Amino acid sequence: MGVLEGQIAFITGASRGIGRAIALAFAREGATIAVAARSLDQLEELCREINSTGGKAIAVQMDLHSEESIKQAVAKARSELGRIDILVNNAGVLKLHRITETSAEVWDELMSVNVRGVFLTCREVLPEMIERRSGRIINIGSSAGRRGYVEQGAYCASKHALAGLTKVLTLETQAYGIRINMLSPGGVLTELSRELRASRGEPDDSSEWMTPEEVAEAAVYLCTQTGAGTTDELILRRYMAESWR
Repeated sequence: MGVLEGQIAFITGASRGIGRAIALAFAREGATIAVAARSLDQLEELCREINSTGGKAIAVQMDLHSEESIKQAVAKARSELGRIDILVNNAGVLKLHRITETSAEVWDELMSVNVRGVFLTCREVLPEMIERRSGRIINIGSSAGRRGYVEQGAYCASKHALAGLTKVLTLETQAYGIRINMLSPGGVLTELSRELRASRGEPDDSSEWMTPEEVAEAAVYLCTQTGAGTTDELILRRYMAESWR
């Protein structure tokens, strides 16, 4: 029996990268999964993979730019699966521009997906968790939420904002037995980071970058914390990166 047997998870940005890896890892541990993203074809392919191995997953199309789309996606997951025990806010956008070259449109897009979308999704999921006095939310942050990086002004600002939102979520839900975690990796081999690796002249398959599966393992670990101890933020850095920063 897996450590997530009987749990129902809702994962955003699940069509690829870290979200996809988390969905597969959670399914292997026995969770029922609602995978959400804009790309329905990729979601349905992921569901077929999970369901073909004895798991259970449903695809939920969702656009984080749209409040109505988020409401409909959460409502669909609840209607088909009954409830949401674990919410993983993974979907994110990264674009590289120096501050002087960052358009308002790029700034607004990153803030809309990386912060506003998380806020709206949490707002839809939390009331039922509060009523049941049980639940878990994992927000996927980044080392960019703790440090500054050249050409990542909008991204760093959005991830710093996500850290602030996560802190307040923790304070406001602690009395209801809801566990809020922030999982902050740096340097993961995903489509999202491809432009960043290219800008540094690093290969797509660099062994010095983490895999999405490593981040997924950390997400599973956070879901095993049920006792008196908890982890507010779990930071994952590349082993070859500078330590203690």
